[in-house]
Amino acid sequence: MKTIEPPIAENLTLTDIDDKFVKQVLKPYRDHCTYLKKAYFQQQEGVGVQGMLMNGEFAIAESCYIDDTGHFNAVEYNICYNQIAYVHLGHCIRNGLIPELAGYDREDFFEKQLSHFLIANINSSFQSLINARHFYGTFGIQYLKKTAKCTFIKTYCHFHDDENGKSTGEVMLAILHP
Repeated sequence: MKTIEPPIAENLTLTDIDDKFVKQVLKPYRDHCTYLKKAYFQQQEGVGVQGMLMNGEFAIAESCYIDDTGHFNAVEYNICYNQIAYVHLGHCIRNGLIPELAGYDREDFFEKQLSHFLIANINSSFQSLINARHFYGTFGIQYLKKTAKCTFIKTYCHFHDDENGKSTGEVMLAILHP
């Protein structure tokens, strides 16, 4: 089993996200649709939100909507993206790491994560088949823009497996103010 190795960088902190917190964030998902199994937050000091990544280990034992395709697909990309993004944003809100989301506290996040955290645009591509039984993902933020009604967050999310499986994508989130 491959472990996630953060890149070597100065002032880099790696935090294992508590399993209880991950389960709380993913509570809206049915048990058989909870694909994120482990999460690690990586923060490089001095580079803002671009230096904050969430790395995760995923496993899809059985698809929640279709017979087994034998590989990770676009619907599963979206579900896995949502799960790692929610954990990343929940962690950042809990620890006050994103000033543009300072209007949210922990309770607001859990109350409004489904209704106020919206995908405005999603674009994913698949370079090679990913083994859905065990794979890894990385979520990061490219930039944020706060407006009168919401905060737009341009994000990226990449997935890969232990072989050569690879998928990349970019997602624009619109987070309504609490």
